[in-house]
Amino acid sequence: MLKQKRGDKNKLYSLHEPHVYCMSKGKAHQRYEFGAKASITSTRDSGILIGALAFEHNIFDGHTVPAVLAQLKRVLGQVPGIGIADRGCRGKSKVNDTRIVTPKPARANASPEAIALARKRFARRAGIEPLIGHLKSDHRLKRNFLKGFVGDQINVLMAAAAFNFKKWMRAVIFWLRTILTSRDSPEYAQAL
Repeated sequence: MLKQKRGDKNKLYSLHEPHVYCMSKGKAHQRYEFGAKASITSTRDSGILIGALAFEHNIFDGHTVPAVLAQLKRVLGQVPGIGIADRGCRGKSKVNDTRIVTPKPARANASPEAIALARKRFARRAGIEPLIGHLKSDHRLKRNFLKGFVGDQINVLMAAAAFNFKKWMRAVIFWLRTILTSRDSPEYAQAL
């Protein structure tokens, strides 16, 4: 570890977690992040997390798509027809039966309906960024206390499960409040 140089490949960043690698974030306030790459998959409308994967090596985001779709096939029994991804997945336009859509400028001859559909799709895609922030801050995805790469995988899955469980509990509480407040209302008493 002491003989590593700045430009060396396969550096060792941690003695107790040798599988950790450096990821360039491209952000001014935090240029690098150390750990394992994770992929989070969400539904378009409900925001439920349906996929969570950790990757052992720092691979290009576009190369993670087949593994993500394979996980969706195992979990859901089917894969979506259209996958909306960020610009990190450029280069892949189709993986098996799923068309991968990434943001890009509209063509000059694009119809207003196509432009509106693309804007709506990518607005929903941008909605996953705060979701990832909540996973990091509220569900312990930012710091992993489990050992090894298996620990990274478990941590990602547990954070996603906790997020979904919290969302489900909010829905149940809202439903119960609605029932209890409607029972106490005068309209409910008159209906009986």
